[in-house]
Amino acid sequence: MFMSYESTNACHFDRIRLKIVILAWTLMICFGGQTLRVMTHNNDAGQTAKSEAPLLLNSGIAQAQDAEVSVILWFEDRNIPVAIRTSKPTPEWIWTYKELQMENEVSATLTGQQILNKSEENSLYAWYTTMVPQIEKAGGEIYLDERINQAVDISAYLSQTNADPAQWVLIDNMISTAAYQKNIGTSVIAGQDQINIQLLSRGKGNEGQSVLAIPALLKEF
Repeated sequence: MFMSYESTNACHFDRIRLKIVILAWTLMICFGGQTLRVMTHNNDAGQTAKSEAPLLLNSGIAQAQDAEVSVILWFEDRNIPVAIRTSKPTPEWIWTYKELQMENEVSATLTGQQILNKSEENSLYAWYTTMVPQIEKAGGEIYLDERINQAVDISAYLSQTNADPAQWVLIDNMISTAAYQKNIGTSVIAGQDQINIQLLSRGKGNEGQSVLAIPALLKEF
């Protein structure tokens, strides 16, 4: 289920992104979560392997064979370059275009969603790393959301992808973290922390669901 994705002021989108991140974490904390600061992280090269594609299926910690992936591109100007509008993460990808009217200004979004296997996930991440600078140059922002039907070991994911955790939230059978992974080209500020990953997992053992959001979660989990 998608949360409302509306901006109140297109000229100050950085401020809006901050509000989105703060809201997401505040809601989780209000439901009884406890935020813990992680002061240290083991970066021993003998214990940590860097993943070229830090997405769930190819991270080495997921047994799931496919994932539901959503991508949102937001642009301050509705005149999105043709090269971006016609670029696709996978051959079958379909973009949905939507304009957002705010007073005298119009911003725009491109959204898409698809079920991907490991090979397609690799293609999507390669597309992501190529498109991030082009999207930012055009005044846009990119949000990626990947979900699998499996609970995952978040600590193992952070170690496998060489990501530095900044914040933790524990709620009943759900654990989530906000972290920073230096190979990812986008980031936001959550409180006093720079992050570009939010990973949430709920369930017991391997039974459950997990979501990886880059750089921040925009959809309900």
